[in-house]
Amino acid sequence: MSQIIPALIVSDKNLYNDFEELKAKFERLQPFLAEFDNWVQIDITDGDFVTSKTNVGFDELSFFTKSASVEFHLMILRLGRSIDKWIELQPKRIIFHIEAYASEDIKIIIKKCKQAQIEVGLALNPETSFLNIKPWLEEIDLVMFMGVHPGYGGQNFISDTATKIGLLRYNHPNIKIEVDGGVRVENIRQLKEAGADIFIVGSGLLVAPDIGQAIKDLKSALS
Repeated sequence: MSQIIPALIVSDKNLYNDFEELKAKFERLQPFLAEFDNWVQIDITDGDFVTSKTNVGFDELSFFTKSASVEFHLMILRLGRSIDKWIELQPKRIIFHIEAYASEDIKIIIKKCKQAQIEVGLALNPETSFLNIKPWLEEIDLVMFMGVHPGYGGQNFISDTATKIGLLRYNHPNIKIEVDGGVRVENIRQLKEAGADIFIVGSGLLVAPDIGQAIKDLKSALS
């Protein structure tokens, strides 16, 4: 079953501190969360794995996990040092990047998420081959393909992402596939046909003059 999830991303030129910006965006989406089965994705960056940095504390992030079904997209290094704190927030799902970790670290992070009954996914940057994910497919809940380079919103979709999704779906028909970045009305149907199950929409939704209509347009294009 296809699912659309809205993403909360700190902008490069925010007018608030990072928590207040995320909270303001969440509150703008809140009347529509039932359309997404109460799911929301929150992007977290560390200034090392990508150039941007999200300055939000764990205590502040608990506001979101208490209010919605949260998926954390962690674009960070050294997750092994902080994974217990992320788990304590009790999100529904944690996604981290395969490029950022050695195999042993990936194994530990997956194990801890599973023990806490938190879904876990691995994300692939646009330049990363989907073959890199093969050793982990039996252990994770989903694969996320980045349709843009990670770190900031509003980028154009990288067209060969759909081809990569199709190849993974063909070779592994049962894995759940998520696509994040550049998802729009114009390409969401193509991504579904390629094999994606979950579609992350961020800046395009939040800047829409009528969010309700934007949601209807996305769902219509997907159906």
